[in-house]
Amino acid sequence: MTDATPAFFLSYARTPGPRQPDPDRPVFTFFEELRQRVARLIGVDAEQAGHVDLPDAPSDAWRSALAACRVFVPLYAPRYFTDPLCGRQWTAFKQRVGPDYGRAVVPVLWIPPTAGTTVPLAALDIPTHLPHGGGDEERHAPDPYAESGLYRLMVVEKDDPDTYHQVVGRLAERIARAWADSPARPVSAEQLTDRRGLEDAFAPQPSKPALRITVLAPSTSRLPPGREAASYGPDTESWRPYRTAPGSLTQQAFALARNLGFEPELVPFEKAYESIAHDGSSREPVRPFAPWVLVVDAWVLGDLRTAEQVQRINEANRPWLAVMAVLAEDDPQTRRDEERLLGLLEQHLSRHRPHTARGTAARGIAKADVFAWLFAELAKSCYLRYLDSIQDDFPRPSSGPARSHGVRRPTSD
Repeated sequence: MTDATPAFFLSYARTPGPRQPDPDRPVFTFFEELRQRVARLIGVDAEQAGHVDLPDAPSDAWRSALAACRVFVPLYAPRYFTDPLCGRQWTAFKQRVGPDYGRAVVPVLWIPPTAGTTVPLAALDIPTHLPHGGGDEERHAPDPYAESGLYRLMVVEKDDPDTYHQVVGRLAERIARAWADSPARPVSAEQLTDRRGLEDAFAPQPSKPALRITVLAPSTSRLPPGREAASYGPDTESWRPYRTAPGSLTQQAFALARNLGFEPELVPFEKAYESIAHDGSSREPVRPFAPWVLVVDAWVLGDLRTAEQVQRINEANRPWLAVMAVLAEDDPQTRRDEERLLGLLEQHLSRHRPHTARGTAARGIAKADVFAWLFAELAKSCYLRYLDSIQDDFPRPSSGPARSHGVRRPTSD
């Protein structure tokens, strides 16, 4: 470890206003004791144990320390979750470390949230509890840290300094454990962001409509008889039918969905079949969960059971569902078997008129750019039809408008 690689990074919301006297002096006092304790626990100099931005630091000085630290220590207070810089620091650490970043986050309850205060979604899964090290009596005793917060223990309740120092010691121990187990690896400061910049992790996010996507394709361990493995991987999500397109087809579909303003959700075929196909035992219609796109590799239709399931889904004729069949022209084996595969598509997916978007998609999509165009058209169409379906299930009062979204149901897709 060098001076540029602190063990932990203390993230706090600066108090606005004059800096003399510095209103954040308690933060720096706490930081000094914390890093001294952490330094002793992990065996480094105090200067290398932690980093905190001082008031006179350059506006972007935090990037270098955050790019190298192994533990992120946010100082929870009401102002913390409304400070855009704190939200961007959180995002930077999360993006740098990846899905396991929570293992390397040790929050400090500086000022606990008041009753009725909502902690942002980004912080909900990060535990703030500090376990006691004593026996059962001590573990079940009231916790002044959780009830009052560290700031109150430090500044307000000065008559009991032992409690404050004990909490700092427990925090240091947790940081040391996180440091030893941290998945974080140093990166350059430039790698902390991308071309869009860093988003505020705590900013309210506009809700996006869901789009369910199901991909039905073989894996290398379960190929149709005689099928070559070149287009497949260890699971369905690895399927890459269009050789000239970057990434798997699932990745392409997710990117297209997000560009259209949807939040994509991948649903396995077995679950999709149960949700979409109607067994005919009841006259009640299937209530839609979300607009849905089912992408089918034409090769799977050689399996009788799978072909029957796909045909039942197609014949269910759910207005909020589109079925897209892939017949990639840049796959040599697909070209050789094209006539047979087209026959399978005609047999099982010929419900829609051939010159509509749905009809074209069901008869085999040869190129990646055509797939992208049809996916966009059908996703939007399914969404509008989905809105119509749920409005039919939950009609508005007669005094209100009949159709709040003001768009007629598409009839030519």
